Amino acid sequence: MTTINRERLSVLVALILLSLGLMPLIESPTSGIGTSFLGTPLRLEFSGTTLVALLATSLACAGVDTLMRAHPLVRRGEVTLVLPHWIMPGLTVVVASQILGNITNASTWVAGLLVTGILLWAVCAAEYATIDPEGPAAGRSRLLLNALGYVLVVLLFGLIWNTRARSSISASLTFLVVFALAFDLLWTSRVSAGRVVLLSAAIGIVMAEGNWAINYWNTNMFVAAIAQLLAFYALVGLAGQYLLDRLNRRVLIEFAVVMTVALLLLLRGRG
Repeated sequence: MTTINRERLSVLVALILLSLGLMPLIESPTSGIGTSFLGTPLRLEFSGTTLVALLATSLACAGVDTLMRAHPLVRRGEVTLVLPHWIMPGLTVVVASQILGNITNASTWVAGLLVTGILLWAVCAAEYATIDPEGPAAGRSRLLLNALGYVLVVLLFGLIWNTRARSSISASLTFLVVFALAFDLLWTSRVSAGRVVLLSAAIGIVMAEGNWAINYWNTNMFVAAIAQLLAFYALVGLAGQYLLDRLNRRVLIEFAVVMTVALLLLLRGRG
């Protein structure tokens, strides 16, 4: 049984936490870039904390890549693609940076930083364990990552909705988030990368269009995020069953019920 290099993992997590820990110390004016889309002015705002968050996310992806490439299956060339293992750690850092950036209480902020470190450790170790699908810890690790994926996506839906950005921006962010997480969740089907990319992109487009519509509805962040989560769950579930050649009437009925619940929540949120 092969295990992740704990010394390298400790250094990676420490560097990421150090980067996130710099956010409260940075005070820089907000700047941005502007353009127009279909006659609508668009502007992306950047601050020092945003740049630190991007640095920490890039560090997480680069560090995870190094850790994954140390796996015997990767070294022997039996596993050639490690990019999917970047997704969960990278998005974990993105969500953590956004949540920590909105915490004003010092003790709560420190506790949040510690929780981030523990979660990152667990995520990286789980990603390493899933490289070998026949490994003793692969099943438990994949279950953890799947659960985390749905937690991350609902948090990201909420964060995107809460920005109240123009639909062209929020829909684009939704597409990127959904595409990445759908790819990660569908990649476990072990089919060709092209099919997974195609289905992930299709799910991302559908969810982006849904985000465009939901921005005009009279709802709140909780309902908007949960409703999008249910739609995401149904679409990824159906795509996964399709890739595994298990799509039948029973499965369609099951997911139709889920989509009905999502629709009821959306209608309730508008009321």
